Amino acid sequence: MADYRKDHRFAEPNEAIDYEPYRHDYVLPDWKDTSAKYKKRPPKDLGTAYPADKEIYFSREVMAREWDKIWSKVWLLIGHLNDVPTPNAYMKVDRGHESVLVVRGKGEKVRAMYNVCQHRGARLIDKDFGAAKKFVCPFHSWEFANTGELLKIADRETFREEAICHNLNLPAVRCEVWRGWIFISFNDEIDPLHTWLGKDFMEQMAPYDFEKVLRIRDVQQEWPANWKAAHEAFAEGYHVQATHPQLRGAVDAYNTQVDLFDNGHGISVYQFMSPLPQFANKLAPGLVEEHKIFLREAGIAEADFPSHRSEVPKAIINAKLARKDYVVDYSKFTEGQLIDDWNFGLFPTTEMFLHPEGFFIQNWLPHPTDPEKCHYQVQVYAVPGIGELPSFMAVENADLSGKHVLSRTYIDTDDLVNLGPVISQDRLMVPRVQQGMKSKGFKGAVLSEQEIRIRHFFAQYHRMMSA
Repeated sequence: MADYRKDHRFAEPNEAIDYEPYRHDYVLPDWKDTSAKYKKRPPKDLGTAYPADKEIYFSREVMAREWDKIWSKVWLLIGHLNDVPTPNAYMKVDRGHESVLVVRGKGEKVRAMYNVCQHRGARLIDKDFGAAKKFVCPFHSWEFANTGELLKIADRETFREEAICHNLNLPAVRCEVWRGWIFISFNDEIDPLHTWLGKDFMEQMAPYDFEKVLRIRDVQQEWPANWKAAHEAFAEGYHVQATHPQLRGAVDAYNTQVDLFDNGHGISVYQFMSPLPQFANKLAPGLVEEHKIFLREAGIAEADFPSHRSEVPKAIINAKLARKDYVVDYSKFTEGQLIDDWNFGLFPTTEMFLHPEGFFIQNWLPHPTDPEKCHYQVQVYAVPGIGELPSFMAVENADLSGKHVLSRTYIDTDDLVNLGPVISQDRLMVPRVQQGMKSKGFKGAVLSEQEIRIRHFFAQYHRMMSA
């Protein structure tokens, strides 16, 4: 397999601008939405200020406040109903120092409870996915039903009644399901999920077949960077030209439509199958591998591939709309959604890169003890019966049968191969940012309008941190 560390190339000097200057209020071309299914939100002017307090990336005190003010106050996307496909199936969810058990009941009923024995505090379950009607503490054999009810105290007669007369059931965690996605919150008083996400934001995801999907990839890795520093790299496309040179011919991340929503949520629409304008006149007219993947997914035979990259978008759109018997109903989508990467960001740190055939979901989770580390988690969900997915999703030999619940793979912090060629480049770059921010010579970030979602994140971040 490729050694991405050796093969990685960093930025080259730019020549003078010979393309259209960036516009903050960029709107996707009309031909990408001829049915007028999607309307861009008015742009926001979030100013030019940026907090110069670099301690938010290093401080243990800030880390503790973030848990109290943010992570324990919001709704967190943690999985899908098909991760717990049958009654009594469970999954373990770790966020920061907390661990939660999410259990499937009848139908779409799910419940969540803290993964902690009420006797001495031992974690009940250390397996990520499984099925059980009861949980038995490995320390002293206390037993709990998968509803959280205490079933048995070992050697109960040795406890004085006054010691065990109070409620010893597993405490519940707020849990809601939206279109198959499971969310939890550590905030007992939080508004309902639909209020947190917002009607307008949810409506933009209406065409995608969330209810049908299966998880076909699940990888977690420790990164040597604060969760915010790592997440920021995925809330903007400005870095594509330098960090991901192999994408220059197939991803126009310069002309990105950005929509900002309440509660820190946002959408970035990256134009796939179009070159970066900074490099368009330097690229060969032929196809790159990403073009070929999308053409094959659309059902186009290699003999019928267009010869020029400019013909690829229309060829893909026309082919997908002609597939009437396919597992995906492409008529629900705008033309742009059939080729572009629609990136939905859920505050504080979930990025959902959506395509009609599958969804690439990333989280940068706070480390339990170290503010200069985080846990990177990438999950891919796909509609059964589809062909290829974009190469950045790094999916090979996926099991789409639905017969088994996929295990989570934990990889070494320096393993780049299992991340795939694109994410491995980010993994190399993000620690350099974390290290550089400590320098006395760094006064604070200078953000372009291409990075407005980072400003939007920090507007919500500081609202909550100062509440």
